[in-house]
Amino acid sequence: MRGRSLLFFMAFTLVGTLVLLGLGTWQWQRRAEKREFIAAIEAAAKGPPNSFARAQIWDRVTITGRFLPDRIAYVRTSRPAPKPGERDSRGRVPMSGFGVWVMQAFEPLDAGKDQYGKTYSVLVSRGFLPTLPNGAIPPFETPSGEVTLTGFLRPAEKEGVFPPHNDPAKGVFFFRDAGQIAAFLKLPNAPKASDSLPAFATFIDREALPDETAPPFGVEVKDFLKAIPNNHLEYAITWWSLAATNIAVAGFFLFARRRRKLGLASDENAVTDAN
Repeated sequence: MRGRSLLFFMAFTLVGTLVLLGLGTWQWQRRAEKREFIAAIEAAAKGPPNSFARAQIWDRVTITGRFLPDRIAYVRTSRPAPKPGERDSRGRVPMSGFGVWVMQAFEPLDAGKDQYGKTYSVLVSRGFLPTLPNGAIPPFETPSGEVTLTGFLRPAEKEGVFPPHNDPAKGVFFFRDAGQIAAFLKLPNAPKASDSLPAFATFIDREALPDETAPPFGVEVKDFLKAIPNNHLEYAITWWSLAATNIAVAGFFLFARRRRKLGLASDENAVTDAN
């Protein structure tokens, strides 16, 4: 390898290694942020719920009002099969299989009105509803009258780069994008494309009742916390390992190159001595 090619190789190796080290460091920082995030949710779960009007993202909240029976959307989802012996926080075998998240509009008791006199509402994820073997959504009950519910105030979910994607025009959803769902349901305060701060940037993930036996099943606090992934340490180790591999390969190459050059020089000296 000539001097210019060697310089390019070393520069490429150095830049690649620095990028990998940076990615590893970033994942390490994300791990600390995720641990703080989970600790904050645990603290919120142990304390009394906040009023919805004063809540922040990921707060455990309580709200009183009524469900709007004709404002329901379904978000397709699935739950993995439980591991052998696995039990939820109530000692039951965790529910698995295909189903939907039931997203329903909820009109708070103290809801205000917009300029046209229509009452504001919020979106509530009532829980997981198993679907029938053919994918059909079974009937379920909606509480009538005034109800008080508790849950977590969550940011709206966003689609990933790869399919599946939501199709609001057809009412097909795979992510709980509260803005898209609110627009599909034609809720009074549904966000418009020009809104810089959309009204439906969050939704309430309803907490399961102690005596809940019929779907849709609300989220169990302990199970909710266990479901939050924190794999950033593994990611950091992966990036750092790749950086170390880069350095090792470059070191081996330079060592082999140096030995080869020394061998050639030794051969040339031997020929010169023989002459």
